[in-house]
Amino acid sequence: MRRAGVLVLLALAVASCTASAGESRSATVVLFDVSNSTRPESVRARYDETFGLVLAHLRESGGVLGADIIDANPMVHGALPINETFEPCTINDNSLDCRKRLDEQQRAVRDGASTILSNSSRGTDVFGALTLAGQFYEAYPDSGERTLVVLSDMVQSANGMHLGAVEDWSEPQLSALLAQAPSVDLTGVRVYVVGAGATTLVDTSPMQIEGIERFWTRWFEEMGASVEFYGANLARFPITSVAAA
Repeated sequence: MRRAGVLVLLALAVASCTASAGESRSATVVLFDVSNSTRPESVRARYDETFGLVLAHLRESGGVLGADIIDANPMVHGALPINETFEPCTINDNSLDCRKRLDEQQRAVRDGASTILSNSSRGTDVFGALTLAGQFYEAYPDSGERTLVVLSDMVQSANGMHLGAVEDWSEPQLSALLAQAPSVDLTGVRVYVVGAGATTLVDTSPMQIEGIERFWTRWFEEMGASVEFYGANLARFPITSVAAA
C-alpha cells in the first residue's frame, strides 16, 4: 500500500511538472463512492490514503480541489462539500504562518471527506457524480492540468443501467451500453480509478470485471479523457508509466 501511495503521488507530481509557468493552476476532482459495496474497512482505508496523497500534492504544488459523493443520486445529494483553493508557501511567506494556514485547510478538507464517507447508499450512480465533476471543470475553464480521482468499484447500478448484471460483454453489447450512457465533457482530464472491480459485495466474475473496465475505459476516452490508472490495487501501476507521463 505504501508503494502504491508513492506511485499516485509521483503521477500527480509529474502531471503538474508538465505545465508551463504561464498556465493556470490545476483543477482536481475526487469522487467518493459510499455504496454498501465499498464499506469494508480495507476499501475505505485505501480511499483515505489516496485522498491524503492528493492533498499532499495540492499542498506542495497548489491548485483547486473539488470533492463530492457517489451514491444512488449524486445529482440531488451532491453539494460539492469540498471546494478549496490551495496556495503553496513561497519564499515571500512567513513559513510558520503559511504552514499553519495549510494545516488548518487540510484538516478542514479531511473533515469534509469524513462527512462524505459517513453516508451510505444502496445504489451507485457513477454517471451522476461524473456529471458533477464535469460541471466543476466548467467553472474553471482556464485551469491547467485537470485530474479526476474516482474512488469507487465502478459498478453503476442506477438510472436504468446495472453493469454488475451484464453477462454478455461482447463488442455489440459493449457498444450498445456505451450508446445508452450519458455524455460528460472531460476533455483533457487525466483519470485515476482506485478500488475498481474487486471491492463489490456481489459475485462478479472475472469476465464481468474485465468487461466493466473495458466499458469505463472506452467511455472516458470517448469523453476526451485519458485513463492513467484503473484497478483495485495501485501497486500494480507500473512506475515506468509514471516516469513517461
